[in-house]
Amino acid sequence: MKFEELNLHENLLKAICDLNFEKMTPIQEKAIPLALEGKDVMGIAQTGTGKTISFLVPIIHKILTNDEDFTSTLILAPTRELVLQIFEETKRLLKYTNKKVVNIIGGAEHQEQVKRIQEGANIIVATPGRLIDHMKSKAINLNKIRYLVLDEADRMFDMGFIKDISYVMRKCSVDKQVMLYSATLSYYVMRIAYDYLKDPVEVKVESESIVTENIEQILYHLASEEKLPYLVNLILNNKEEGLGIIFTNYKVMVTEIVDTLRKFGIPTIGLSSMLEQKKRIKFLKEFRQGSYTYMVATDVASRGLDIENIKTVYNFDLPQDVENYVHRVGRTARAGRTGKSISFCSEKDYVELEKIEKFLGKKIPVGEIKEEFLKYPQGDFTFISPVELSKKNLIHSGRVEKKFSKKEKFKKDRSKKPKILDEAMQYLQKADEFFELNQNEDKKEKQKTFKQGKKQEKQRKKQKLKLNESKGYDKSKRNLFDINDTTQVPARKPSLWERFKSFFGF
Repeated sequence: MKFEELNLHENLLKAICDLNFEKMTPIQEKAIPLALEGKDVMGIAQTGTGKTISFLVPIIHKILTNDEDFTSTLILAPTRELVLQIFEETKRLLKYTNKKVVNIIGGAEHQEQVKRIQEGANIIVATPGRLIDHMKSKAINLNKIRYLVLDEADRMFDMGFIKDISYVMRKCSVDKQVMLYSATLSYYVMRIAYDYLKDPVEVKVESESIVTENIEQILYHLASEEKLPYLVNLILNNKEEGLGIIFTNYKVMVTEIVDTLRKFGIPTIGLSSMLEQKKRIKFLKEFRQGSYTYMVATDVASRGLDIENIKTVYNFDLPQDVENYVHRVGRTARAGRTGKSISFCSEKDYVELEKIEKFLGKKIPVGEIKEEFLKYPQGDFTFISPVELSKKNLIHSGRVEKKFSKKEKFKKDRSKKPKILDEAMQYLQKADEFFELNQNEDKKEKQKTFKQGKKQEKQRKKQKLKLNESKGYDKSKRNLFDINDTTQVPARKPSLWERFKSFFGF
């Protein structure tokens, strides 16, 4: 089924055409018509099936058709990255309209978010925690919310947002349309659906296998110390074009992997929860744009991120949660494309491997180990940062060379230099000479003053010494407290060596 068959608002349909969306995915084909009818929808589908479009299209169509000028839509997502992704997708669909969307996430400036909310927005995309902060400070009122979306609902409940979701749902208008999307049908998903959805229609899209057949899966059995050199060699010998994500279970390993790959000239960026929000957004943007071809990440990036042209996913460590394996490899082969998943299994990962294969219902194909890949490659490797790369591109394009050539030409042609510049240079030269002369005079004056001071100090000491002698002070006295002491100072006891010499008559 095509989007043109849905009789959507012309400005929305125009934006959809710009995104090259023609044929709907199974979840979109089932969910969009029901949502357009105003029914509550509970969508169950794996990642990469087009769930975001399935709830954005009917909502934006209704906002444009009804010409709603107030905040009518609230979309909740578990992570900042997913919120930003939905935000960007919404902006693209609102391209030919005057409607606005605002994102509310933790780590961003609080006052700036309040300002954007007060300026007016038709759609709010938020994480539960920061949204509640604004609700309690009365910056946001949800009384007029007509469309509420819970995206990746099972993930939000896993992260402990069940109470936050219930709080938000109670604060919204009773007369609202709710759309809930989840990868799994867990207990909490069922509970929320029962408590807050009105006669929901369940839309379920099941694939024949948990991991799509478009993903080629390979497993390498390696020792822990062999993982990093093998990863470097695999990447350097990868001839396929496209981006790659490397997943690890540990935050500290993100930096180590990034630094190692950069040593071998591989443009890599790291992403983990240790980074500030602004840096995470910046790095994701640069990765999407292709400034870096590889991203090393923890499971913070394993769900919800829809980055085009991810060709290969590397599991440097096998995930401890079996479902995270599906979410990790689901970053590739999206929207019908093909992709590859490469996993490393060391002596520490055998328990996880057994769980993952049991969950998948089949064995992951094992790849043949290449002995030459177990050691780091030899040779000269240089990493070029995006800033240096942009400068290099400018020079290559001739724009920087043109500037340099003008400079050189100006230096060679002295006749073109204005006379006033010569006069200014002469003035500065005289000023430098004057300053140097004064500095030398000051130096001589300071040396003279220092010598006079030392001379006066010596004279004062001599006068004091003469005064003490005239009063009969004994020089052997230690301090002023001994001046009036007339007792004889006891003689020093001879040392053992002195007594030895006197005994033998030395």
